[in-house]
Amino acid sequence: MIDKLPEKPSAAATRGTVVHAVLERLFDTPAPDRTAPRARAMVPGEWERLLAAKPELAELFAAEDGAQDPERLAGWLREAEQLVERWFTLEDPMRLEPAERELYVETALESGLTLRGYIDRVDIAPTGEVRVVDYKTGKAPAPQFRGDALFQMKFYALVLWRLRGIVPKRLQLVYLGSGDVLTYDPQAAELEAVERKLLALWEAIREATETGNWRPRQTKLCGWCDHQALCPEFGGTPPPYPLKVIPAQSSPASQGRMDQV
Repeated sequence: MIDKLPEKPSAAATRGTVVHAVLERLFDTPAPDRTAPRARAMVPGEWERLLAAKPELAELFAAEDGAQDPERLAGWLREAEQLVERWFTLEDPMRLEPAERELYVETALESGLTLRGYIDRVDIAPTGEVRVVDYKTGKAPAPQFRGDALFQMKFYALVLWRLRGIVPKRLQLVYLGSGDVLTYDPQAAELEAVERKLLALWEAIREATETGNWRPRQTKLCGWCDHQALCPEFGGTPPPYPLKVIPAQSSPASQGRMDQV
């Protein structure tokens, strides 16, 4: 975000975008028509819609000579269709009427920090309980790593709580890659702890931004990064820092925002 280095499009991320679009738009159809064959048939159309908006994605399925590789594209579409079909083994869209889909949420905390993000689906029971649902096209993490995934959901729960005054009854992660559903019922005290953690995290980000002192840390996620050649952890040299550096001791407290997608 600081250096504004472009991210290369990936087949996995693009597939996730297409699958999310199918699961969102399927609810535009009457409940009896929300079938697996219908959803599967929507995949090519959603891909074409995305391609029209981002023509550069065609490069994902180009052969070495630059020409389109129809077999590669067909295989990729089949994988997306399989993820969509798996959803029907985890939830029944005929029995669901989401209150919100792809909901943009934004709220400002008392500290001035703005939180914002997009929630895949919000369900509201007739009795008023709120369920927050997020689709993941990858596989469910091992139990020891589920805390990171749940932190994202608690972020959403915190924003909704601050916006609407209601703590969501349930947080639900739907992993289409492995066919797992992870649920969690948050409490207000937990969300208050999340808020404190976000404030501490933002303070660390603000200080690093103003001083230019960003400390690299190698993790398993580094394998997904396009910028290892610029990272000191891999022997690289970052580009010149684009912002004015302010000595840490004279940096005033400031407002800011944190995005979650």
